[in-house]
Amino acid sequence: MKKLLLPSILLLGASAFAQDSTPYLMNLQLKSGEKLQYSVTDIESITFESTRAEAKPVSLAVPNDFSKSWVQKVMYNGKQIAEIDKEYVKAAGKQLVVIYPCGEDGRADLTKGVSSTGASVVWNLDANTATVGEEGEAVSTFYVVDGAIATSCSGEADAATIEPDVIRDNRGLFERNTYKIVKIGIQYWMAENLRTTYFRDGTSIAKIEETDGTAWKANTTGAYIADANTDWVKIAGYLYNGYCVKSDKGIAPEGWEVPSTDQLTMLKNAGGTTADNFKSEDLGTWSEGMTGTNLNGFDAVGTGTYQGTSINDPFSDTYFWGSTMSKSWLGVEGYSTLRINGKSKNVVVSSTDNAHQYSFGHVIRCVRK
Repeated sequence: MKKLLLPSILLLGASAFAQDSTPYLMNLQLKSGEKLQYSVTDIESITFESTRAEAKPVSLAVPNDFSKSWVQKVMYNGKQIAEIDKEYVKAAGKQLVVIYPCGEDGRADLTKGVSSTGASVVWNLDANTATVGEEGEAVSTFYVVDGAIATSCSGEADAATIEPDVIRDNRGLFERNTYKIVKIGIQYWMAENLRTTYFRDGTSIAKIEETDGTAWKANTTGAYIADANTDWVKIAGYLYNGYCVKSDKGIAPEGWEVPSTDQLTMLKNAGGTTADNFKSEDLGTWSEGMTGTNLNGFDAVGTGTYQGTSINDPFSDTYFWGSTMSKSWLGVEGYSTLRINGKSKNVVVSSTDNAHQYSFGHVIRCVRK
């Protein structure tokens, strides 16, 4: 228990009252309705005692498996108290496993990270850059102590539970999708392409066959290209036209959004700009010789793109829709994009005068709001 002294101004006041011959009374109204009265001159001191137990340290073991999500939630008593990210930190030039404490809102405090190598990881939230401290010995167990991350603690500690942080996106009557999450810089991204066939309000998105270019070009309400290969859809998602992004019905999962040009630029810079960092290393996701290292966990695959005839450049190119509207130099209205090409060295975010028309078919990745 903690004993807290009454603020000094009250004690000084009591002293002054004691020097006055006029009696001063202290009246207390209890929540029970009982009333108590004391003469201030009879009070020698006042203390407050807290019966709140000191918070116990909570221990967490660093996980080895990030296959279900690059972001892991540390839970204790039904509340998220920390976050564990396997993330690319540009300042370190490599992937690190970093533990961050969480605030009352359940969001990680990115200015107070500690890596499994014992180094501090402090993000500048304005510049989207990290400062990494000196590494020490590997740490396998961390502790959350008074809202901070520690590598050791004295006394007993309760054990936290760790679970993958994923997006559970339920739409329509039966569609249930789960997406992995990856932290890149200070942003949180879907680590998979969107594969929904419904808008967020539950209405269906028009399904158009790849061979039906006429229907595709005529669509202005939102459409996706049908693909009977369910295994590939699980990996690559669907190609959507820009009207899906434009629709007020919403295409992103709840709490997420289609990224702006600025958000795409932040992603490119924090992810290392090199296309290999962003591309999947799995065989079958890119043509021979085009797979990457997937160093930042974005895990892009060669989906190709669609313009109304057939899918162009499958396994060697992919575009992601942005949400910043602009006009091309020909005056055609459209949205920004991020491109990852199998033969190009760097990731490319489209310029404001190079918007893609809504009739293009591209994949969608969303960023957390």
